[in-house]
Amino acid sequence: MGMVAVVATPSYAQDVPADEDSPTTLQSEPEVESGQNAEAGAQGDTANDPTITITGSRIRRPNLESTVPITSIGGDEFFETGRQSVGDVLNDLPSLRSTFSTQNFNLRLGVAGLNLLDLRGLGTARTLVLQNGRRHVAGDVLSSGISTDINTIPADLIERVDIVTGGNSAIYGSDALAGVVNFILKRNFEGVQVRGQASISKFGDAGIYTGSVVAGTNFAEDRGNVAVNVQFSRQNDYFASNRPWAAQQNVFVTVDTDPGGTPNGSDGNPDAIFFRDVRSTTTSLGGLIAFPADASGFTRPYLFQPDGTLVPETGTRVGIAPNGSFIGGNGISGREGNQLAFSPDLERITVNALGHFTMSEAFEPFFEAKYSRLKTVSIIGSAAFIPAFGFTRERISINNAFLSPQARATILGFTPTATSFIYRGRFNDLGPRIENALRETYRGVVGVRGTFNDDWTYEVAANYGEMHEKVGVEGNLNLQRLYMSLDAVRDSNNNIVCRATIDPAARIPFEGAADEALANQLLAADVAACVPANFFGRGNLSQAAKDYLLQNTNATGSTNQLVLSGFVSGDSSSFFELPGGPIGFAVGAEYRSQDIKYDQDPLVFGGLTFYNSIPTLDPPKFEVKELYGEIRIPLLKDMPFFHELTLSAAGRVADYKGGTGTVFAYNAGADWAPVRDLRFRGNWSHAVRAPSQGELFSQQGQNFAPGFVDPCSARNVGTGAATRAANCLAAGIPATYDFVYLQSIEIVSGGNPNLHEESSDSLTLGAVLQPRFLPGFSLSVDYYDITIDDVITAPTAQQIANACYDAPDLNNSFCPLFQRAGAAGGPRGEINHQILEGTLLQLQLNYAKLTARGIDFEMTYRHKLESVGTISSRLIYTRVLERTSFTDPAIPTLGNRSLSELGDPQDAFNWDIALKRGPFEVAYKMRYIGKMVTNQYEDFFSFQGRPPQNADRDNVRFYSAALYHNARIGIDVGDNFNFYMGVDNITNRHPQLDLTGAGAGSSIYDVRGRSYYAGAVAKF
Repeated sequence: MGMVAVVATPSYAQDVPADEDSPTTLQSEPEVESGQNAEAGAQGDTANDPTITITGSRIRRPNLESTVPITSIGGDEFFETGRQSVGDVLNDLPSLRSTFSTQNFNLRLGVAGLNLLDLRGLGTARTLVLQNGRRHVAGDVLSSGISTDINTIPADLIERVDIVTGGNSAIYGSDALAGVVNFILKRNFEGVQVRGQASISKFGDAGIYTGSVVAGTNFAEDRGNVAVNVQFSRQNDYFASNRPWAAQQNVFVTVDTDPGGTPNGSDGNPDAIFFRDVRSTTTSLGGLIAFPADASGFTRPYLFQPDGTLVPETGTRVGIAPNGSFIGGNGISGREGNQLAFSPDLERITVNALGHFTMSEAFEPFFEAKYSRLKTVSIIGSAAFIPAFGFTRERISINNAFLSPQARATILGFTPTATSFIYRGRFNDLGPRIENALRETYRGVVGVRGTFNDDWTYEVAANYGEMHEKVGVEGNLNLQRLYMSLDAVRDSNNNIVCRATIDPAARIPFEGAADEALANQLLAADVAACVPANFFGRGNLSQAAKDYLLQNTNATGSTNQLVLSGFVSGDSSSFFELPGGPIGFAVGAEYRSQDIKYDQDPLVFGGLTFYNSIPTLDPPKFEVKELYGEIRIPLLKDMPFFHELTLSAAGRVADYKGGTGTVFAYNAGADWAPVRDLRFRGNWSHAVRAPSQGELFSQQGQNFAPGFVDPCSARNVGTGAATRAANCLAAGIPATYDFVYLQSIEIVSGGNPNLHEESSDSLTLGAVLQPRFLPGFSLSVDYYDITIDDVITAPTAQQIANACYDAPDLNNSFCPLFQRAGAAGGPRGEINHQILEGTLLQLQLNYAKLTARGIDFEMTYRHKLESVGTISSRLIYTRVLERTSFTDPAIPTLGNRSLSELGDPQDAFNWDIALKRGPFEVAYKMRYIGKMVTNQYEDFFSFQGRPPQNADRDNVRFYSAALYHNARIGIDVGDNFNFYMGVDNITNRHPQLDLTGAGAGSSIYDVRGRSYYAGAVAKF
């Protein structure tokens, strides 16, 4: 038997003979077995079983039928690439959005190393992940607290993965609004399998290494089986500085702002132009000072050199005053050294055990056990000092003891009366911040299943899992100590010391602390230990100052889940049948409880470090009790024009502890096959998702909104609604006010205990073609339409501020969510009328809607050609027709189209083709990503009567379509050994234009580049 299956194609009733038996036999769990894509047929042991259970239903039924469309990925496909992340391989599918992936570890805090699936881009919390048809404990705390880390699934034990589109809450419960991804594990493994694989990029980095052992045995005359899998994998980190295309910053720079009142928000000139080798004017690795603007309106940045002197930043100035950017010159790009990481250093160990013992047909105990240990080390760049709070202490004294005479003279040359100046820089001398995360997952399932009454089946199971994480940050900058350390003076002995050690007036706690009591409590010790720091130029910071400023902080988190479930399924064949056959049914009950906890280091929680102040999370336990049922009614069979006509329905009632209360989910479907070769199918479902514990009970805590602009600034007041200018004036903000944020605004965000459930309505309509005249060929075409209402989301800080002033008047629900400084400024040094830092409140609300429509195509073909070999091919293609988010809090009916925006291409497909001849196999894989726009304001996006917002936003309008090519060869050496090698991304395709492959949307592209891998499998 060939051990390298390049295309996960099923076994068809055709002219291709079955492979000979191998020493290792693999079968699927009986309660979740199904055919690939349902219409394509069954694999392995299921081919001999005319009735099995298909993912998306618990009713046993003929294995070529599925009312809902199912895409199946064979387990061997996870080893047909140099990557060893199960989640990364699945994220290449057109139906999944690459939201939380290995290379997207900086998307938010605390998610490095996680891989969470996002079906149709509707959110990871709305994609339900199952293992053998059962729920799996969450692998994250800070993203949603309910999503499964896919990389805890044992790759070598995966028989296949079934992906079901559309709401499945009636079948599986809450969280299945977008669909279900079900991992079916192998069963009855007998023998020993050893696998080893290594991969490296063409740049000599990004190494990936894995080793795996599976051992199993049958016993008691093959009535029992136990199998154990141990897998180790490691992935090395790598950085932008080692990629020619990413080592410099190539980005869009805003060069024009359209004046208010211009047609469609456009004056005919591109607002942003794509430039290469862009350098910052607001930060530097050695620090800089931005002096007042010259006649051009631009500030004049000067860079500190290693000797502490100041020199002007050079290059070609572009952009909009006062800051803009430089092209080339002596500034920084932010890509130097380890400033921008593409992947964490990752090490994973998983141990899985499966077993069952058939005491009789009616009584088969079984178990599953899992331990997973994931360790990640993430380089997240140096801490930065970019004054954002407006404190007086953010200014550095002109008499700072470390300031060189030349630098002091330069400052006074621009501002002769200056007593202080604003310093900006990345503290490269402190070294990078390093986030060490350790996640351990435990999961166990015990249960009993069996068959009675000839063909009725039952299962009763207990499923419990825990995840524990410890996240430590090495080199976390203590901000209270920083401000004192920057205030360096000479004492009476001419020694450089912290002013606070000799001047009581300088002993001031950190003004931006979320926990002022903690800041005061630590103040005396911080003053006594203070070491002055010299950040004027690189290489001048003493080790003593570094040791004083940096502190390691630690956070812990955990999730746990208990599921008690039972169901009975069968049919009426023993007492009643319709013309189409017996009525099938399934009834069941489930109890589920979940809990989540998170404790942050007191320094971080108190807002005293260069890290978000994340509050403690210890909410009430989540509990739900559920009853459900399904029915399948075969009306007609084997009649003219009615080879099959079947109706199906399901319903579930769930009683949630807390505000959600009792909710209902249900679905109905139909299958009609006029002839054996062609079948039509349709399904409509109503699904629900209860709010998570984090969404309900997260404490309000410190957060930041990068890229925020004040809607009442003179440069922005004309870009909003017609009422904005008048409302800003009515709020007391003068027309001359033109504040620009150099960094993010501090906000307060948190959960909302008054949230209620989300609900979705999903429709799928499709057809399956399996022509008898073309054995081995299968084509399915399915239309999906998903609408999710009462979506739980938080309006962005920008949306809240805009909605306040774009409303008809100031008497609305958004203006009270933040405060502004008065004519005398604010308590943190905010200028007149500026929004006060830390006052804008961002809460989770049930007000939004999400929609997704599209068409899925899947075509497979497998055929044996004489004198050539067996050829197999598969095409999976998705054409997205709509993907819209209705999340504008001011106008909830106004849709924001994300279709064709970055990360959401309209067209995407995967095409695999393989040829096997004797012991040799050659395979090729193509992945296509359609073009996407560089901004969300393209003129062709007008719809629902909404005019284009900005037709001339960028001078380059599209990220062009991308093709990735992979190739692989394998050879069987005897019956027990297989060797293989391959090349991923043969053309070394990298992200386009300004993209780094990191961040929401951009991670759809590969950043590793061309990579090579080789591996071997031995079976005994």
